[in-house]
Amino acid sequence: MLKLSQVQQVHVELTTRCNARCPMCMRNYRGYDYNSGYPLCELGLKEFKHILPPERFPSIGMVNFNGNLGDFANAKDAVEIVEYLVDLGVKVSINSNGSLRSPAWWAKLARPGVTIGFALDGMEDTHSLYRQDTNWKRIIENATAYIKAGGKAIWRFVPFEHNQHQQQACKQLAQDLGFVEFENIYDGRESTPVYTRDGEFSHQIGKPFDSTIPQIRDLLTSHITWFDAKTVKVDRDITPLNLRCIHKVNREIYIAADGSVYPCCFLGFYPATMKHPGNSQLLPMVKENNALEYDLEHCMQWFEQVEESWKQESIAQGRLYTCVNTCGRTT
Repeated sequence: MLKLSQVQQVHVELTTRCNARCPMCMRNYRGYDYNSGYPLCELGLKEFKHILPPERFPSIGMVNFNGNLGDFANAKDAVEIVEYLVDLGVKVSINSNGSLRSPAWWAKLARPGVTIGFALDGMEDTHSLYRQDTNWKRIIENATAYIKAGGKAIWRFVPFEHNQHQQQACKQLAQDLGFVEFENIYDGRESTPVYTRDGEFSHQIGKPFDSTIPQIRDLLTSHITWFDAKTVKVDRDITPLNLRCIHKVNREIYIAADGSVYPCCFLGFYPATMKHPGNSQLLPMVKENNALEYDLEHCMQWFEQVEESWKQESIAQGRLYTCVNTCGRTT
């Protein structure tokens, strides 16, 4: 695994707070208000400078703000942190649902070397079927203000069955508004029922479900039970393994909103406080990895155990389940 001197970019989650309620985000369960143990926290400017002081640059030339749990615009010091990096000559990439803050706030982010991806999954009538609790018109207003101030914006579109017919219209609008790129995000989001905050069936994403049958409610209960499990179910042995580790390929590390350091966002996807079964293998490896308490290089020492796990022939024997499912391929 990499040493700190070899790291060229850092992926940072500034906050675990988010204004949206996307049904496939782990901040909730399919839209249902459910917290399986994730903490509400964020990195302010003071904490950010402590973890990444000026002397860490310019060997680190890129910082990517994209949260597992939270949205960049929810962080109180977001603009000040970007200004700190830009003044050091660091490139900044931001991904956001763009529905918070004012147009004037977004215009402040139009700085050299900054690119922002706005999550816009369709036109006004379809966007919020997935990006629940966001406002399409406000996102367009914020993105437009950022672009007019000289900012580079990307329209990030996740295609679903309910919005695919609008893809060309979205591309045209992106071009008309001055977005520099239109990006399709094919990230494997599957069909799912969507629930209200109270756990009642609301609507569906993808292939139709029969909302009248009891199994719709049972599905919510069964998945929450799985989510709270303490151990991962090992139902397959995978060997051999071809691994394209993004930590090593991209020369990147991930820093979570509580200051915890991981090789990548996938291994840092479920905070240690969460009950998710993927933690059962990982947590025994993690030692002294909080950069608010320890030097950043010290926080990376446990990474070697991750690579050691790849030598095992199967998940049952200790190969990390998360690595297999995200960056691993069988032959």
